[in-house]
Amino acid sequence: MKLDKSSLLLSAGVVAFLYLLGLVLHLPGWVAVLVSVIGLGTAAIVIREPVPKPAPLAPVATTPSTPRAPEPDPVFNLPPTRTIADVRLPSVSPDFQFSFSAIVHWSAVLSGSRHADLGSVAVDALLRRAKALTTAQQPTEESLNQHRLAALLGEPSLDDRGQVRTWATEVRLRLPDADSKHLQILAALHRREQTALLERRMERDHRDYLKDDVLATPGSAAVWWLVNNPGQVEKATDLLGTLAELSAAANPDDSTTEEPPRAELPPTPDKSTAELAAALTPSEEERTSKHNGEYREQFFQD
Repeated sequence: MKLDKSSLLLSAGVVAFLYLLGLVLHLPGWVAVLVSVIGLGTAAIVIREPVPKPAPLAPVATTPSTPRAPEPDPVFNLPPTRTIADVRLPSVSPDFQFSFSAIVHWSAVLSGSRHADLGSVAVDALLRRAKALTTAQQPTEESLNQHRLAALLGEPSLDDRGQVRTWATEVRLRLPDADSKHLQILAALHRREQTALLERRMERDHRDYLKDDVLATPGSAAVWWLVNNPGQVEKATDLLGTLAELSAAANPDDSTTEEPPRAELPPTPDKSTAELAAALTPSEEERTSKHNGEYREQFFQD
């Protein structure tokens, strides 16, 4: 086997070490040389022995790995449902009923329930809740009632015996078409009635105003005419007879049955009489503008 450089250096180092060791121990020169030669030979024998190489490892047979099947997604069991449609529920008015529809969800609270049909228990419990809510609702607030009912019935709640927990989705609450039309007719009639009452009150108030204020006495009638016709004193003088007659007719005296003598009153021209009649009969626009605010306020207070 061919020696490499490192082996030669190692052998030289061993010989030099043995020789120096002999000198340190004060051995004879030939002994030191002999020990060095023996060490050199021993090193040569050790270096010349072949170093056994490790046996190559046998190839391990590898089996192709089969791909693992994906794990199935966990299955969640949805709660059972039951649909109810067009169930009549009462309103605050005995003449009108709501039409109720929804999808009822429920879940059993106790395992091994003693009831054979929990779906019927859930539907009955939900309808009881819905009925308790609709009996306090006005039939005219249809859209508002539906949103309120959907919000309250969407919260799970136990039935009376604690067997199931129920809630509802897709809640629908409406009035039948016939009841809706009936409500519209009633609303229109109510508006017409209120309008007629308001007009009647305005007319009665105007009559009381003329009788008790304007025509209370001939003098008050003359003052009222002058206020509405400033500066026309001569015409007011010509109308004194007519104003006196109107005052007497509006406020008859029960103690006297005879009319005042017409001859003593100054004559009244026809033109002035027509003007007085026009003044005593205000236009519809003036009457409405004068009393509209007062009667409208009184109407809403009633």
